Amino acid sequence: MSATTIRKELQEYMGKADDRFIQLVYGMMQADKSSGFLLSEAEREELDKRIARHKKGESKSYSWDEVKTRLQG
Repeated sequence: MSATTIRKELQEYMGKADDRFIQLVYGMMQADKSSGFLLSEAEREELDKRIARHKKGESKSYSWDEVKTRLQG
């Protein structure tokens, strides 16, 4: 899939995504900008797969409170 096609799909998806997902992507963007490195092609492909699974409802997501509870437990 071309980068142009991916950008278009991401733009369309971000317009419909929930706040939690938007914050996640924004955090990744900020981390990327501050670290000074770009994702490898393999990392980009994995991210695309995870986004696709999220869009299809095939992946489990957790609230921050659930994550903290699991880490403390």
